[in-house]
Amino acid sequence: MENYNEFLNEIFLLKKNLENDLSFLIKGNKKIKKGVYLGKNVEVEPNVFFDASEGFVLIGEGTKIKANTILRGPLLIGKNCIINSFAEISSCRIGDVCKIGGEIEHVIMKNYSNKQHYGFLGNSYIGSWVNIGAGTSVSNLKNTYTNIKLNGVDTGMQFLGCIMGDYVKTAVNTSIFCGKIIGAGAHLYGTVTEDVPAFVSHVATGKLYELPLKIAEDIQKAMTKRRNIDWTIEDNKNFERLFKQTESSRKKAKVKKSKLSFKL
Repeated sequence: MENYNEFLNEIFLLKKNLENDLSFLIKGNKKIKKGVYLGKNVEVEPNVFFDASEGFVLIGEGTKIKANTILRGPLLIGKNCIINSFAEISSCRIGDVCKIGGEIEHVIMKNYSNKQHYGFLGNSYIGSWVNIGAGTSVSNLKNTYTNIKLNGVDTGMQFLGCIMGDYVKTAVNTSIFCGKIIGAGAHLYGTVTEDVPAFVSHVATGKLYELPLKIAEDIQKAMTKRRNIDWTIEDNKNFERLFKQTESSRKKAKVKKSKLSFKL
């Protein structure tokens, strides 16, 4: 998560890149109406509205689209996803095995991440194995309508949500201000008005506590188990490596060390 410009560039170029990629990716998929393509074994319930007026819509193999959903192109939804009823998804690139609900617009979301419930998410980059709790919303526009800063630098962008690393979890009704960087493995509660380093429990503004490695690993094991995926020795090593690599960012932010405990 150190090279923020790379993720920022992906957000900025998302719509253009989607348009380019979809022109090739739609080949070999079933066309159900102008601009809308489905992979094998896609289930579409009644009253799903597809809008391909601004770009192709491609739904990956094995994905289920529940009733009364709105899908606007350019849009790529990966394999084996679940899109909940009344979701509205516009100009997004959704990875495989994701669960989506609420309103999301101009978002990149990687594999095995969830945003199942109501709440807005816009102009953001979301890593893998993220769980965004019910009611969580990410602002993508300042009240002043001025450009948004990322890591203290003016991005030149009026619309920008957050960059969120892998394994992040947000509690119910979490609110994240625009232009925030959320490090891998962070846990968010309440209103987030500041960047949050990796493996930190953000209880409130200015209250940052280190999330012990053992607890972070146990939580991630529980999440992978729900997807019937085994947690391997290599996964453990990667987690430990990531924890050590991000230690300096926690020290810089003066993150407190405390005996946090979670019931699993």
